[in-house]
Amino acid sequence: MANKKTKKIAILGGPGTGKTTLCKQLDVDYSMAGYVCDVCQEFARSYIARYGTPNSIFEQFLLYEGQKRREAELGYCDIIFCDNATILNYVYGLLSCDFKNPKEVYSLMKLYEWAMKDLPGYEVLYVPREFACEKDGIRYQDEDFALVVDQKIKNFLDIMNVPYKVITGDIQSRVEKVKQFIGFEPRECRIVTDKDVVEVKDSVTSGNISNQ
Repeated sequence: MANKKTKKIAILGGPGTGKTTLCKQLDVDYSMAGYVCDVCQEFARSYIARYGTPNSIFEQFLLYEGQKRREAELGYCDIIFCDNATILNYVYGLLSCDFKNPKEVYSLMKLYEWAMKDLPGYEVLYVPREFACEKDGIRYQDEDFALVVDQKIKNFLDIMNVPYKVITGDIQSRVEKVKQFIGFEPRECRIVTDKDVVEVKDSVTSGNISNQ
């Protein structure tokens, strides 16, 4: 277990682009094919439901650590499908940073440093906006802000020369494109034991997931 390498698929895009729906369908298909996999859902949604909309760049550090921990807890999987990624905390930091405040600029630099350190650990897919952003009781962005987030994410990927695949179409088309990109070969079912899960949890609680 200690040498196990989990493939992390980061499905990125602005709010309301269908990332979570895609992650869940991929999880079903790969699980049925014998892979040990799971969906790593966006920690920010849980944070917003409990504490409200993040308005400060400093809150991005809390969101980063929460997302990082969620990913680490799924370390027993062959594949995890992430509808967010720690690298996006830098993107959201750009949107909330007061560039006249030295503390906030320094914080943004740290978020960038952490993003660059985490980036090689993901295989990145980008889902562009193909329909309007709808309110769901948690999502706080309106259509205009959602479009800004879309562009910031894509700019980040392009400027940093991040290799990524654009995923478009209806849900089935998207699923097939992801399978072609990351590979999909049915295998024999494998059982994840309680021992596997305990080893991962022990690793998480020992504090081995921080970039600080």
